[in-house]
Amino acid sequence: MDRKQKKEFEARQEREWAAREASLGFYSVTVPAPPHPHTALGIVAGYRRQSVMEAVESMQSEARGLGADGVLGVSIVPDVGQFSTHFVAYGTAVRWTPSE
Repeated sequence: MDRKQKKEFEARQEREWAAREASLGFYSVTVPAPPHPHTALGIVAGYRRQSVMEAVESMQSEARGLGADGVLGVSIVPDVGQFSTHFVAYGTAVRWTPSE
């Protein structure tokens, strides 16, 4: 691995760790419904990112912007280009319904 490749690899690792940190404490699952009541706020999608974790964090950021507590039915789609692969994550932003 040459110096440029090593630098790119390290930068990608830093972005991925930052995305993981940003995702902590936010509920994101592939199942369509959690075991407790919720209100669907709408479909959210993240921007094209170089890693799955960055795509998920981008989607979560969009959901937070709607006031969501989590995202249900998360799907991750690869976007394979000629020279690279990017990922997009999407799902349904939800807010938990208070217990009565």
